[in-house]
Amino acid sequence: MTATKSTDDGLPRSSEDAKLQPTPFRRDRCVRAWTAVRHHWPFVVVFVFGVALRAVTQVAYRPALLYIDSYRYLSLVRTTNPVTSQTLGYVFFLWPVLKIGNLFVVVLVQHLIGLGIGVAIYVLCMRYRISRWIAAAATIPILLDAYQLQIEQNVMSETLFEGLLVGAMLALLWHRRPSTRALLVGGLLLGLSVPVRIVSLPAIVPAVIFAFVCGPGGWRRLGRAATIGLAFLIPIVGYMGYYRSQANNWGLTTSDAHALYGRAAQIADCETLHLPSYEQLLCPQVPLAKRVGIDYYAHTYPIAALVTPPRGQTLRDLLRDFTRRVFRNQPLDLLHAVAVDFFKGFRWDHTDARGDVTVERWQFQPYVTNLGRDDPIAATSRWGGGTPTVVKPLASFLRGYQMSMGYTPGPLLLLAFLSGILGGCGLFRARRSQLRAVCWLPTLTGLGVLLAADFFEFSWRYQLPALVLAPLAAALGTTAIFRDPTVRYPAGPAITVARPTTIEWSHATDVPNRT
Repeated sequence: MTATKSTDDGLPRSSEDAKLQPTPFRRDRCVRAWTAVRHHWPFVVVFVFGVALRAVTQVAYRPALLYIDSYRYLSLVRTTNPVTSQTLGYVFFLWPVLKIGNLFVVVLVQHLIGLGIGVAIYVLCMRYRISRWIAAAATIPILLDAYQLQIEQNVMSETLFEGLLVGAMLALLWHRRPSTRALLVGGLLLGLSVPVRIVSLPAIVPAVIFAFVCGPGGWRRLGRAATIGLAFLIPIVGYMGYYRSQANNWGLTTSDAHALYGRAAQIADCETLHLPSYEQLLCPQVPLAKRVGIDYYAHTYPIAALVTPPRGQTLRDLLRDFTRRVFRNQPLDLLHAVAVDFFKGFRWDHTDARGDVTVERWQFQPYVTNLGRDDPIAATSRWGGGTPTVVKPLASFLRGYQMSMGYTPGPLLLLAFLSGILGGCGLFRARRSQLRAVCWLPTLTGLGVLLAADFFEFSWRYQLPALVLAPLAAALGTTAIFRDPTVRYPAGPAITVARPTTIEWSHATDVPNRT
């Protein structure tokens, strides 16, 4: 027989029923959560779609997508040899994940990083009292862009790189005048991104400028700039020290010589160059108008068969010397070539220009891709996750989504960066806004990373950092331009939700009495 007890109103109630009744605290917490969802519903809708697309992607391509560089990263997990064309920053991320999981877990973590980036961007926008609609729109590229989904499903370094960049933005911009701790954290995150992808080296310039101008003047400006600069150098110098211990010379990677040679070979005017006899064959004997892309000269061109390094020099030494001679002799041609590649990333469609790395490598395919000589079955057997499998109906859906509407048009990204620039320059109300310096940080960081990547070679894969930094720059820039300049930033709590109405529950009727 069930025990009963009397309530405050004198009516009996069983002990089991009493246990099932939620406490006022639990009901209050649920109401507050529901109020938050209703208040931020535009972002919630985008986030839910982002979760759904990532779930479909992970089921469609199991355990992961493997690119040419993926096999190199996986082989370095066992050797951790820094004297290679791949830096080890991403390898240090793979090692613990693969220790406790497999390739399926790797891409799962990367999808979670992508979702976390979207949340971080929205929270930061709320911190600066940006419109909920603008803040939600700023998360659409990272959460819904199919090229971002595809790279997260790849065993590649881009997702980790984006996460470190956004983490640095979050640390530096959380307070309009960042503390010493924030400068240290932001600088360390930017420094950690360099061994992941060395194109983030220019990111220290806008970070130092921001630290210099974001607070009171005098010697304190120099102190802030020095703090973030030293924090940036700590992981880089540490990595270079590890490189030196293995190679007996300072460095970050061995790929710079070949990558820069590819750029130089594409623009080199062999008739005007004064080259040593042992370097003359490095200049392609093909008219400039008929030369192929940088990727061919950097990775396929038979360089080793053409030249024999003199005694005391290596092939990389010859490539670096040839590159210096070309760049010094043709600086305007170099600037023109880099500018052309830079603006390719702002085209409406993701299409190929002559000589570019084909965009098909970053598009979903309805079959298991194998772009290199490595065997994906052997890789999955070694690292776990199951046999490579493609669920064709889901893969076809993702490809159709990517080819139709599931990408961010380049002109929108260009407008986003322009918004950040105009906000930083003080257009309209931004002239008296407190957000001018804040606008410059994501804007210049994004443009610097893209320009550094395009200096080596254009690839749609290298344009992905724009999906996280350009929308953030646009949200801050438009707010600075059109919002009342007397508003103080940040706004306190990242997400503010009105306290719900106090509720008193009647156990007799289960009907809330609102007060």
